[in-house]
Amino acid sequence: MKHAITLLITILLTQIASAQRIVGELEANTDMVMTPNDSIGRRNGTDKDKKSGVPVDIKAWTIDPTYGNRTTALVDTVMHQFHNKNLSEGINGHYIHLGNLGSPRINRIFMERRDIGGDFIFVNPFDQFYVPSDQFLYYNTKSPYLNATYNFCGSKTTGDDHVKVIYTNNAGRKINFGGLFDYMYGQGYYDSQSTSYMGSSAWASYIDDTYDLHLQYTHNYMKLTENGGITDDTYITHPENMERSYASNDIPTFLASTWARQEHDILHLNHRFNLGFYRTEGDSTDTRSVFVPVTSIFHTLDLRYMRRAYIAYNTPSGYHTHDYLPADSTNDRTKNLALKNIIGLSLREGFNRYAQAGLNAYISFDHQTFELPDTLPTPLSATARYTSRNKQSENTMSVGGQIIRTQGHTLHYNINAEVGLTGAHSGDLDLKASGNLNTPILGDTARLNINAYISRKTPAYYIRHYHSRHAWWDIDPDKETRTRIEAQLSWEKTKTQLTVGAENMKNYIYFANTGTANTTGANIAFSNNISPMQCGSNLQVLSANLRQDFRFGILHIDNDVTYQHSTNTDVLPLPAISLYHNLYISFTYARVLNIEIGGDMKYFTSYYAPSYSPVVSQFMTQRQADRIKIGNYPIFSVYANLDLKRTRFYIQYYHANQSDGRYFWAPGYPVNPKGIHMGISWNFYD
Repeated sequence: MKHAITLLITILLTQIASAQRIVGELEANTDMVMTPNDSIGRRNGTDKDKKSGVPVDIKAWTIDPTYGNRTTALVDTVMHQFHNKNLSEGINGHYIHLGNLGSPRINRIFMERRDIGGDFIFVNPFDQFYVPSDQFLYYNTKSPYLNATYNFCGSKTTGDDHVKVIYTNNAGRKINFGGLFDYMYGQGYYDSQSTSYMGSSAWASYIDDTYDLHLQYTHNYMKLTENGGITDDTYITHPENMERSYASNDIPTFLASTWARQEHDILHLNHRFNLGFYRTEGDSTDTRSVFVPVTSIFHTLDLRYMRRAYIAYNTPSGYHTHDYLPADSTNDRTKNLALKNIIGLSLREGFNRYAQAGLNAYISFDHQTFELPDTLPTPLSATARYTSRNKQSENTMSVGGQIIRTQGHTLHYNINAEVGLTGAHSGDLDLKASGNLNTPILGDTARLNINAYISRKTPAYYIRHYHSRHAWWDIDPDKETRTRIEAQLSWEKTKTQLTVGAENMKNYIYFANTGTANTTGANIAFSNNISPMQCGSNLQVLSANLRQDFRFGILHIDNDVTYQHSTNTDVLPLPAISLYHNLYISFTYARVLNIEIGGDMKYFTSYYAPSYSPVVSQFMTQRQADRIKIGNYPIFSVYANLDLKRTRFYIQYYHANQSDGRYFWAPGYPVNPKGIHMGISWNFYD
């Protein structure tokens, strides 16, 4: 498989070179830095590129999926931490996951968690691959731009490959178009753990004085082999007690011949008509006519067709608590079709000295259909069912508005509000506010960011209704109320970023494993059953994060320290401390080769980490009867990152300290064994 993919990359790059095309790298699911303003501007490339006559200016941005406001984004061409960008635990190791590339994951840092799938909750754990519309990158280039990235590790039977290629080009100054191909394939170091994801996207943008348009289409196909975790932690914790030694892929797992599949088709369109006037700017020797927008009419169309299936041919008896569908059923699948239209009006900021902020208002119409298995009781069993298909629909009309200030250097803010008027989400409230204050200090600028929100929302459809072979519920939970405030102080001069936050939740929704004990003689085994639960009492989370980097000549030390406290660890377990430290030297050889050589460490304190349900691809709290703690284990890796002109590459020895038998990401899911990881990324500007 690896040789085939390498050959594919070679052929692709040959065609790219002959066609002299170019692609921009998209890292939508990493810790990408964004600047909150409504301008577009990002310059990449080297002076040598510019002297050679090849224009290499590349601008990238995301859009607000409602209003279409543009936010400048960084094009990922940076060598620093390149060795971690393909890891499922994230650049700074903030995620727990199942071990394999692209496997379901959840952020250990509660304040960094977000729902990206709306009512279709099944995409939330796959944010390493799935790109929501508000993180999708659009580009503007002065010449064709191409990036091809290839990451790989392990052998033919255990390793993984990740190929990512993006092409973008301009047709004149106003029109840009491009395409993305993203392929993840992870065989997995443990049995029955493979992932195979293929995604492709196409986009186009048109930016003019009086009209803006952004259009995106994405198709994803995802297949995940579910193994239910290893059958006995002793294979990891005390391998000396086993009758023989086991390679990682020889360790028995609970499930085999079991798959979860998803397929997505997404179309997102945002366009805006701008009304305004032209005014002359400059002096007597250099004048230019500049368009000043006063009012805009905007429209957003979002169409999503999402499908998921769970296929199991070899489930051991007693692993699941319930069997609601026949064992040979192929009916364990669901579909969601969502169509959303937003129409709004903007009064733009800055068209005169009194318009210090922009005002937006809109009305939204959301129509969704859901298809699930339905049942009729059989005369044979109270739990087994005859199956049919049932379609349900929900409609919601909402209104919303925004006050936004992006211009100027000192103060910026963005206040959004949305209220559900009719339908399934009638009475829902979503109020968000963010702002930043920039203050000059000692020749540099310190920035204070404030983020806050108040929400009162009806839980997602699949939390209220779900029918499948091993999980079945129809509930009517109360609206979930959440209030958060978070402040971040950053100072580039000292490489300091301090973030503190608090959140209060009422009627918090979560998943729990409500499986039961099965006793056979002297042996006790536990079944698995995932259920949505609601915590009626108040639940609080306090969090503090410090990112502090130091430099002593060529020696660098990057530090990321997070403290968290949950007032109810049975409902919301969180590690008290999470750490990431990176020690490296950085220098340039022969004026053209940039080099980083170092080692990093990821660590979190022990806690009752969420377990995982293959049935719905969701994380859930552990069973109270047999829950275990994981954590209190550092993961060390050593690496070298290199950047030569337009090419980045790395080599990493991952999990170099493997010896102590406590290395688990989640209950039943060990950290991958030590091994070599490599990657390369090519940029082309011709």
